[in-house]
Amino acid sequence: MQLRLLIFALLAASPLAADPASDFFENSVRPVLAKNCFACHSETKMGGLQMTSRELLLTGGNSGPAISPGHPEQSLLLQAVRQTHERLKMPPSGKLEDEQIAALARWVQEGAVWPEHKPAEQPPAAGGPGYTITPEQRGWWSFQPIRKPAAPRVGDKTWSQTPIDRFVMAKLEEHKLRPAEPAAPRILLRRAYYDLTGLPPAPADVEAFERDPSPKAFAAVVDLLLASPRYGERWGRYWLDIARYSDDKLNPTADEAAPNVWRYRDWVIGAFNDDMPYDQFVKAQIAGDLMEPKERYVAGLGFFAYSPEFQDDRVDALTRGMMGLTVACARCHDHKFDPIPTRDYYSLLGIFENTKEGKFPLASAEAVQEYERLSEQAKQQAKVVRDFEDQQARQLAAIFATHTARYLKAARGVPDAASAGEAEAAAVSAGLDPQTLERWVKYLSLKSREHPFLEGWRDAPFDDAGLQQKLLDVIAEKEAIDEENLILLGGKDDNRTVRVVEVKSLERDKYFLWRDLVSREGPAKFETGILYYEKSTIDRFLAPYWKQHLDGLRGELARRRSQVPDEYPYVMTIEDAAELEAMQVHVRGDRNNLGEAAPPQFPMILCDGEQKKFTSGSGRLELAEAIVDDRNPLTARVIVNRVWMYHFGQPLVATPGNFGRLGEKPTHPELLDYLAARLIESKWSLKALHREIMLTKVYALSVATLEANQNVDADNKLLWRANRRRLDVEPMRDTLLFVSGDLNEQRGGLAEKLGDACNLRRTVYGFVSRRQLEGTLALFDFPNPMSTSDARIPTATPLQQLFFMNSKFIEERARSLARRVRTAGDERARIEQAYRLLFQRGPTKGELAVGLEYLTSGDDSWPRYAQALLSSNELLFID
Repeated sequence: MQLRLLIFALLAASPLAADPASDFFENSVRPVLAKNCFACHSETKMGGLQMTSRELLLTGGNSGPAISPGHPEQSLLLQAVRQTHERLKMPPSGKLEDEQIAALARWVQEGAVWPEHKPAEQPPAAGGPGYTITPEQRGWWSFQPIRKPAAPRVGDKTWSQTPIDRFVMAKLEEHKLRPAEPAAPRILLRRAYYDLTGLPPAPADVEAFERDPSPKAFAAVVDLLLASPRYGERWGRYWLDIARYSDDKLNPTADEAAPNVWRYRDWVIGAFNDDMPYDQFVKAQIAGDLMEPKERYVAGLGFFAYSPEFQDDRVDALTRGMMGLTVACARCHDHKFDPIPTRDYYSLLGIFENTKEGKFPLASAEAVQEYERLSEQAKQQAKVVRDFEDQQARQLAAIFATHTARYLKAARGVPDAASAGEAEAAAVSAGLDPQTLERWVKYLSLKSREHPFLEGWRDAPFDDAGLQQKLLDVIAEKEAIDEENLILLGGKDDNRTVRVVEVKSLERDKYFLWRDLVSREGPAKFETGILYYEKSTIDRFLAPYWKQHLDGLRGELARRRSQVPDEYPYVMTIEDAAELEAMQVHVRGDRNNLGEAAPPQFPMILCDGEQKKFTSGSGRLELAEAIVDDRNPLTARVIVNRVWMYHFGQPLVATPGNFGRLGEKPTHPELLDYLAARLIESKWSLKALHREIMLTKVYALSVATLEANQNVDADNKLLWRANRRRLDVEPMRDTLLFVSGDLNEQRGGLAEKLGDACNLRRTVYGFVSRRQLEGTLALFDFPNPMSTSDARIPTATPLQQLFFMNSKFIEERARSLARRVRTAGDERARIEQAYRLLFQRGPTKGELAVGLEYLTSGDDSWPRYAQALLSSNELLFID
């Protein structure tokens, strides 16, 4: 209890922030509803349900409310689209894709936010060839060319020593405000270390800085930190937020590591450390395979190659992440607020639709060829084995299907809770296969099935023979359809061919009967159909000659697999498809309802004059060049706004991913343009931008509150003081490791699970999962890697405080810190050493007295005291 009181005395809440759910709704939820639901549940109100607003979904229809915010499992909408409801199976056209269902579930879980649309001041004309942009729309601030304004004149010329200071001071003087006092040298140094490296300074660094009276001392520190490899680890992670980086594939059931994905992460970190010009950095992530030298840039294509595998996500990450433009909102209709017609969205989407995944080997051509040759041999042999097993399994399933009536009759005599012995006895008595009967019993005990053919199977009169004939007819019909589709597809089964050929399929109920009983897939909770025996489970049914043949095939497979070497290193890329396809607008987001042509080209609002069609391949290189063109008014503004945000705790444009009409206007528009122009002048050097920002008076201000200023500008939009900031999860965890002496600074390589006690590396090298974030990351506001993230959104929850009181990670760091200061001397010296390591200062008299008193409470007092210090606000916040 004493320890908890000490910790709570040192903890304080950080400001709460709203969850930015509107973009997720517009990009991932509204398109699903528009395409699959609105046709029946808007004005027509089928089933009494209208789905065009949150309120109407809460009201519901004949079956009750459609959603229960925060509870997707209880929501009829989710039950219907998952098709787990006993009666409601939606949409009628077939089950939604897994990622669409996941988006709806996440939306409901997060409160079912449905932003209201307000009419635009000047609504654009309908999309299409006649789409026009009004002068008012073109006059929006972010679409204006970047011009470098002259620094304004100010009254206080002594304080304003740089153009940046003069822009800030001009705003302050306009409102008759004065800036706060400068931060103490120790505070300023700590701020700079965290801003550029994500780690605190060592006590010796602080002492050296405080002793150096030179006016150039801080500039030397900034240069030193920018040259540190820790800089790339800190700022590369910010870019990985935008790139929606993760270390796994999109697997809904288990973490499945994506091979070589860490190479993209290391490339990003290396690019920041090398100060790769930002225009080249962006360009490489769109068209790195088309740049020279390719070896330098091609790994940047991981931005799209390791995306969540949705092309519309790529458009959103590209436009919102790099240009602050919400083009993805124009997927189903012309953008309601910004001058972005639907055609512009599909012009960009078509570029990515005309790409495919590729690999760039990091090994010799000979090593690659040898691996591919042996790997292909093993794959072909695996196919031979699989095809033989499948052929036998399908034949066996067809045989079992002819005995369906006998198995149903026998199953009626076996209670649902029967033991395996009872089921086996019933099977032997009826002359049936025991394992197959056991499968039937388990399947028939399900409370619901996705077809109606077995309803009332226990009751008389149920037509056992009729069901048997139905199953045999379905099997025959499925075989006929498969043969016909094979002819229609010309032997191809790739996605492009399937999209343009109208293949046939079984009726819904027939399909589920076929799947549940005789297919390789099987129903939920079953690995296969109940009559389908796969792999080794089929061996006992094979005649000796067939079994001997299969054993030989398997032996050859094992031999060939043993010859395959470890896969060569490579980076995942995207490359142009061999055959390029023209893109058309998908009317209302429906790819089966095609509209006007949408050739690859840059958004209309960003073109000087008429849009020009990209003509080189898919258009990626031309797109990349257009994005980083000095005349594009968005790219430079967006990145300097983000850099400013991470240095000051708030951006000049409060919506860093939306520079459109729904976004905020800049608080200092001239300063924003000055910084953007300076970035371009410095050949897009981010390190030069950091240096220019940090060597200002405004960066060095303290967090002190001035009452006169507070009454006028409580939110500090005018930058009269520094903003106190809580550490993000990465520098927080890294700091705890660093001050306790446990940090392993090994750089690069495979990601390691953060939950592993032996993982003491920097958090940027921790395993990031799209399926389920590691607990500490999720607890401390790590961005969702399923979509591009503009900024971290800090929260304050009781669970965060409990983490510092109860987690084993904190307990281990506390014990390590106690061991680290053990050699400092007596208790007083050890306390002083701990304070210098954690807070870069010595303890006050009061803090020293409290510490000495507490340390008399027992033999284990030092680890508990260290835990309290590690939980303190002074460690976890930047002043």
